[in-house]
Amino acid sequence: MNWKIPLFDLDYNQKEINAVLKVLRRRWLTMGERVEEFENKFAEFLKARYAVALSSGTAALHLALKSLGIKEGDEVLVPVITFVASANAVLYCGAKPVFVDSTSLEDFNISITDLEKKTSSKTRGIVVVHYGGFLADMEKINRLAKKYDLFVIEDSAHSIGTKYGSKMAGTFGDAGCYSFFSNKNLATGEGGMMVTGNQKLAQKIRLLRTHGMTRPTWERFGSNSFGYDILELGYNYRMTEISAVLGMEQLKKLGSNNLKRRHLSKIYIQKLNGIKGIFIPFQNYPRGSSYHLFPVLLDKNIERDEFMRKLKQKGIQTSIHYQPLHKFSYYRKNFPQKSGTLSISEEIGKREVSLPLHPRMSEDDVVFICQQIKKILSR
Repeated sequence: MNWKIPLFDLDYNQKEINAVLKVLRRRWLTMGERVEEFENKFAEFLKARYAVALSSGTAALHLALKSLGIKEGDEVLVPVITFVASANAVLYCGAKPVFVDSTSLEDFNISITDLEKKTSSKTRGIVVVHYGGFLADMEKINRLAKKYDLFVIEDSAHSIGTKYGSKMAGTFGDAGCYSFFSNKNLATGEGGMMVTGNQKLAQKIRLLRTHGMTRPTWERFGSNSFGYDILELGYNYRMTEISAVLGMEQLKKLGSNNLKRRHLSKIYIQKLNGIKGIFIPFQNYPRGSSYHLFPVLLDKNIERDEFMRKLKQKGIQTSIHYQPLHKFSYYRKNFPQKSGTLSISEEIGKREVSLPLHPRMSEDDVVFICQQIKKILSR
């Protein structure tokens, strides 16, 4: 469908095209000098000691968990309102994801109270997702992690560029994992990054991302030494040179694009406040945001699918972020939950709608969307 206002759109221009053409003309496409350059610039942007480029945000989560020693029999606390990769990565390591409720209908981020309630003798760590780009309460989470000797991985897929005080999302825990999927604030199509202040962790992930090889292909290219060893069972989680140059061009735009997202979010709030039938979470939020998503909650008596269909008729694309993970067939079968233990998240899952938000939108686009919502809800 040709949307009048899509849910997301790529802010690409001739600079991205030129960067890709340079890579094609060099005729080296897999992980090489451009990937290393992107890692250095990404680390500098976040003021992180180490950055490791990977093939996806999911790969970053998987290798962070594996490198921190997660294994069969362990438990990892994961928010239930998130994309499925946050929990799948725990399963890849043979461990069990333990689902944690959201804080409230105003704050969809992981509940500190429920985190502590669900910590057990088997718990080894916490995966924190900064929902929609809104930074979770990392001060309290880190305090709890220290109390129970747990690691903290930040799933920062939504939150690149989110700042609180002098630190960026992804640098508060033991590792920060980013996704560069096409709908993200920094988009390369596929790709991801892991950042950390731990040198051993970074070295381990660098080894595992390329089959456990001591000397990847680029390091052997043009060298007089041709051999290598395999130190561990690794994976093919390398980033391409094309993704890296796209990432570097996108990184240049990130600050201004996040500001545009914030500006559009303020217009949404101004125009939607006071309309009966709709509630806006994260208002007056005390910590930073990259404004990746603009979520709203519909009143219980409003039929969500019908609401979304009527917006579709006007060319407005919407989505849901997210159906709680324990409601999916695989997790319902293998990890059934006791009734009432995730009640806030279940309410969010029934009522949430994500409205379009991206830097290629205009103020008029937001006004048009809000006008259509007002018409739909007034009927």
